[in-house]
Amino acid sequence: MKQVMALVPFNNLRTYVQGLPKVFWTYFVSYLIVILLPIVALSYASYNFTVSTLEDELSQATIHSSKQKKGSIENMIVEMQSIAIRIGLDGRIASFLNDSANSFLLNETRDILKTAASANEAIQSIDFYAKDANLIIASDGYTRTYTESQKDIWIKEGMTSGSSGIWLSSRQGNEIDLNKIVTYVVKVPVQRKEFQGLLAVHVHEFALSNLLQKMEGNRHTATYILDNLGNVVSTSNTAALDPEYVRQLFVESGKDQAVNGYRIMKQDGSRNLITYDKSLHNQWSILTETPLHYLLSKLSYVRTVAWVTCVLLVVLGIILSYFMSRKMVSPIQSLINKTLPYNKKGDAAKGARPLKNELDTISHILDHVFSKNESWEQQFRMNLPVLRERFLLALINNKFNSMHEINGKLDYLHLQFPYEQYVAFLIEIDDFSLLVDSYSVMDQNLYKYAIINIADEIAAERHISLGAESDENQLVLLVNASGSPQELKQDLAALGEQIKTVIYQLLKISVTIGIGNSYTQIMQTHYSYKEASEVIRAKIVAGINTVLFYEDLVKEADFEFYLPPHFATHMNNFLKAGQLDEALGSLEELYLQIKTKTKLNEEVIFRTYSLIIEDILRNLQEFNVNTEAIFGKNHNLFRELASKETIHAIHEWTCGIVRRIHESLQQLQPKKNTYIDTVLTYMDHHFHQDLSVEMIAEQVNLNHAYLSRMFKQEVGKTILEYLTLKRLEVSKVLLKESEQTIHEIATGVGYNNVNSFIRFFKRYEGLTPGDFRKSIR
Repeated sequence: MKQVMALVPFNNLRTYVQGLPKVFWTYFVSYLIVILLPIVALSYASYNFTVSTLEDELSQATIHSSKQKKGSIENMIVEMQSIAIRIGLDGRIASFLNDSANSFLLNETRDILKTAASANEAIQSIDFYAKDANLIIASDGYTRTYTESQKDIWIKEGMTSGSSGIWLSSRQGNEIDLNKIVTYVVKVPVQRKEFQGLLAVHVHEFALSNLLQKMEGNRHTATYILDNLGNVVSTSNTAALDPEYVRQLFVESGKDQAVNGYRIMKQDGSRNLITYDKSLHNQWSILTETPLHYLLSKLSYVRTVAWVTCVLLVVLGIILSYFMSRKMVSPIQSLINKTLPYNKKGDAAKGARPLKNELDTISHILDHVFSKNESWEQQFRMNLPVLRERFLLALINNKFNSMHEINGKLDYLHLQFPYEQYVAFLIEIDDFSLLVDSYSVMDQNLYKYAIINIADEIAAERHISLGAESDENQLVLLVNASGSPQELKQDLAALGEQIKTVIYQLLKISVTIGIGNSYTQIMQTHYSYKEASEVIRAKIVAGINTVLFYEDLVKEADFEFYLPPHFATHMNNFLKAGQLDEALGSLEELYLQIKTKTKLNEEVIFRTYSLIIEDILRNLQEFNVNTEAIFGKNHNLFRELASKETIHAIHEWTCGIVRRIHESLQQLQPKKNTYIDTVLTYMDHHFHQDLSVEMIAEQVNLNHAYLSRMFKQEVGKTILEYLTLKRLEVSKVLLKESEQTIHEIATGVGYNNVNSFIRFFKRYEGLTPGDFRKSIR
């Protein structure tokens, strides 16, 4: 009896559940999914977001620490390189290389090395190898013959390297000092292609290791200094080192192209944070490894709270879903009961299949609604403005086969063109790339819609017009007008000026308008459109925000233009000599020559400047300059050139390229000493006199041979070459701007013999002074 009484509540609950309608379960499951899924997803996402945020914060802190370590290590590297270069530039070292048998110079060299080695406690020793004498001089005072022993491996590496200075990774020291050392090797003389000796600064590896340990902010973090091959130079880790594992970390960091960053690496079931910085100038990398297991252990409390909260919200969601389903089922069931008789009656009349349940009834009703909506949507797509735009695009692209077809379209679209002339206007948005970068696609379309409406309204005041978007940055306007050819041209010119002016006033957007010839038949409209498309390209010389007529520009196009003789050579010489103003002046002269040729074809202009850029990039190899260092990786100058719309924009862009190259070359060039500055100033002010190297050397109280070598090394040209180029540049200005005779100009720039002046001028410029004056006038 007790068992029967215990089953009564269960039976009552089962009866209650079975009595619930299907609509209730539909809504109950729906609400349950809608409520529970976000709860579970939010709980899971919150925990993962917390973990990822902490990992990101830890990553940023570790990257910041790596940058600080990089700065300290970079300072030590630069200091060691500075010591080596200072020794290499010492004149006594050069004297010893020229006279290695001189015992006095040998002792001086030892003293130099010993003094430099004692200047920094991080230096283990400094060795100097005289190539011709095959002699090694050490800072500890010992002098020995080079026998290719393992401890002198730096000599072999330095001689075979193509660089002027190299770093060798950590290796075992000599018999006296068994600590690991890192060596910097520089070729002597410094910054010469031919070298006579090698200088090696040996640095204690523990100096780098101690520096890393002092700056380590997290006891779980291990920091490694790696060379460009992944070999360990130094580390803050005091535990046993696994080179293969560190190399694997190096390979993992190499998968990213960024200079610095971080990665999460999974290793044997654990997750480690790997940060890297590859920006050391000697191609070393700083790599840190931090295990994340201690971070996750600290989040166990957060994880427990998240799951408890999730369970409570799930229970609350079930209860809420039940009450919401109960509240919704009654009105929906009532609605179904009201519509069911009508649906059954309609289906029976049509012979349709019977409805299975309440949900099938709702589906049937929705199908009917969707069918109606689809019909309305189709009617909306078939609106008149869209069809007119399609008609115009088909017309300008010559898609119609006969006038009968065109007339049928005109009647269907309620279009009338009563006048006898048809002209195509092509409206191109200037600097469209700026519009793309500044606005969303929707805003861009709104601007284009506004432009074509403005043009259509202005044209409709005096003519019949129809507009459409023909390309991404181009809009076409078909104008049906009347009048004599001269009157029509004046009218169309005024119309074009009014359109571009109003567009700029209302939208602050500049447009260029190309106008084709007028035709008497609508089927010939595509000819006018092609002509407008062709003339719009002439804005490269004519400039933006203009109105261009096909009959004025394109039919008289000029294809004849060539770069001035030796233009590329002059640009190369100017950049090499650091003469930025002269290089920009040459570009300005070229720009003015092209600007005067208003009929010049745009392909000729782009070809001319492409040749200039090609020559400049080719000559950068002579300066040992990497173009990626100037313009960035994957930077395509020719694609950027092709995006320019006017000759002025091309000229300004080219000048910017030259300035960037000049700045990079100036950064690579060492600063001229005061002697060279004095000599340059003196020659710039006295070039018109009969100067000699001896006279110039007297101005700075130096031996003329020594001054000649120093000037060649600093400037890149001999004194006479620089003087000749200076005189030629001044003579070119005089030939261009003055009326002096060739003889007067030759005397004025320092030539006593006019024949010598003509001979030198032709050698450098490729033509005589007289021919040069004719070419620029």
